[in-house]
Amino acid sequence: MTRKAWQIYRRIKNVRGLSEEERLLFARSLAATPDERWRLHENFLRSLGLFTRSERKAFGFK
Repeated sequence: MTRKAWQIYRRIKNVRGLSEEERLLFARSLAATPDERWRLHENFLRSLGLFTRSERKAFGFK
């Protein structure tokens, strides 16, 4: 993780209702630039097989 992500993580360390993994993911996403967030989003869609319109349509999205 980057230094900025660790600083954000320390701020949200005591937030209730979040697991350790959720806190790390949340801190990483808050520290990311818009381009990095877009890349993370695309990678998530690819991992689910929902990146292209045809893949989403086959899965049931309109």
